[in-house]
Amino acid sequence: MSTIDRRSFLLLTSASLTSLPAKSFLSFGQANAPSRLLWYSTMRRCGQINYNEHDPLTMEAEGWGDYWASLKVDAVLLNGGGILAFYPTQVPYHRRSQFLGSRDLFGDLVAAMKRRGIRVVARMDCNLAYEDALKAHPEWFERNPDGSPRPHAESPWLFATCMFSTYFSRQMPAIYREINQRYPVDGFFTNGWPSTGAPRVCHCENCRHLYEKLGGEPPTETDATNPLYRKYYLAHLDRVLEIWRLWDSVARERSPESVYVGNLGGGLDTVKDLKEISHTAAWFNADHQGRSGETPIWNCAQQGRVAQSVMQGRTITNVAGAYSNAQPVWRHVSKAPAELTLWLAQTTASGMVPWFHWLGGSPEDNRWREVGRSFFTWLAANETHFRNRSSIADLAVLYPQRTVAFYSRPESHRPRYRGGPVDYLQGLYYALLEGRFLFDFVHEGNLDATNLKKYRALLLPNTAYLSNAQCEVVRQYVRGGGSLLATFESSRYNEWGDARPDFQLADVFGVHATGEVIGPQGNSYARIEQPHPVLQGFNGTVLLPAAESRVPVKSDSPLALSIVPSYPTFPPEMVYPRTPRT
Repeated sequence: MSTIDRRSFLLLTSASLTSLPAKSFLSFGQANAPSRLLWYSTMRRCGQINYNEHDPLTMEAEGWGDYWASLKVDAVLLNGGGILAFYPTQVPYHRRSQFLGSRDLFGDLVAAMKRRGIRVVARMDCNLAYEDALKAHPEWFERNPDGSPRPHAESPWLFATCMFSTYFSRQMPAIYREINQRYPVDGFFTNGWPSTGAPRVCHCENCRHLYEKLGGEPPTETDATNPLYRKYYLAHLDRVLEIWRLWDSVARERSPESVYVGNLGGGLDTVKDLKEISHTAAWFNADHQGRSGETPIWNCAQQGRVAQSVMQGRTITNVAGAYSNAQPVWRHVSKAPAELTLWLAQTTASGMVPWFHWLGGSPEDNRWREVGRSFFTWLAANETHFRNRSSIADLAVLYPQRTVAFYSRPESHRPRYRGGPVDYLQGLYYALLEGRFLFDFVHEGNLDATNLKKYRALLLPNTAYLSNAQCEVVRQYVRGGGSLLATFESSRYNEWGDARPDFQLADVFGVHATGEVIGPQGNSYARIEQPHPVLQGFNGTVLLPAAESRVPVKSDSPLALSIVPSYPTFPPEMVYPRTPRT
């Protein structure tokens, strides 16, 4: 594969330039960390070989060391343990790979990387354990309402562990300490935890005690209007942060420059509070490895924008899977070279560090190797262009996390008009890309005058859930000369989803809600009543497609668009408006 050039890179990507000021690379959030640059804060290339239980029989450590060195990576993730140990562990119920024998595969690979000057992060899995551990420590495991453990869907001999148990607070730290004492690792990473998804409701003894303290069992659906769910959401987040801090402190027992890295994929669709997590996380990893179905290529860069909105220049990586992770998934064959290159380029352009990932230590398909080598060597040659950058965007898109999290979850019983959790954000995002606008995401947790002052306009993509304080920030921004675009139910609810009688920002919008949402209804139209700057370019028509759902409003401003209510689309004889305008 030919080496990528600067023009090709720019054509492959659609992200705006992203800010990574030099001061952001100083140590963050670690009480005992030195006041110099930490190794992961200047990392530009990362790799991972995700080997399996059978691999100790055939995997060759030096060959992998040579490969990752040829990519000029700063760090490599190697499987240490959790579900399975790839070294001769002495921790009870930390099962060794049945094919390990007398070998220390993890130790061999760590040594191979260190000989080549490559940092090593131990990849761990805290989510599952074997039946022998279940029998010896039933308190470690998640339970269904009937008290039964939760087996993994594809590997039913493994059972889900509970975050509120001592498996997380004692067993995993014991494994980390053993690895820390034996091997010169530079950090730990956990597969799949904590994620950015909705909190699961467990019925183990630990969780039942928690629910008693909260006042009852939370609902299984994501319903922030339920007081018990609100309490559980906050308690769950507190536990995530408690475990994160514990594991980070254990990682740093070996060195103040060591780090714990959680797994925070999800793209635009997140439920856990990323702003709160960012106060604890020194390194944000987005496990967003590829796309399938109708997912657009810029979905990768969206993950970077979300992460940047909370990390604000601190370390962000994104895992790019080299295997075919379409639907269905083929774990042991390479995805198309062009697709893989695009994903790596989108990752890099959005300000994230590419984390190149292959699954299986003795691959039979090696087509992916040269794709990664070509991109990473190009990136190394142009590394200076990816440091000390400043955003030139003058538009701010509010990332409305609570609206995304609570307004319309697939598992919740919500009105159909609310659509999907990120539909509104995706629509605005695509319009901005098509218009070639440069924009930043501003996380709602960072919504203040300081963060908004550089932008000429603030865009609220159906930011339905906003607190009174956040609305006041928007109000003052507009009074100070900033422009505002808001859609649909923006400010109609408080931060937990309690409905307001009117838009909280009605005075800013110049309109008032007069009723509940109408819709979803197709084949309705907006009639142009008089010229308006926003309608420039719509020549030769007085009708435009209208939204499927709308909030009825009243305003003292001159009417630019009126609504033609929905009417039948079939049979053709019936296709005409009963009410030409409203």
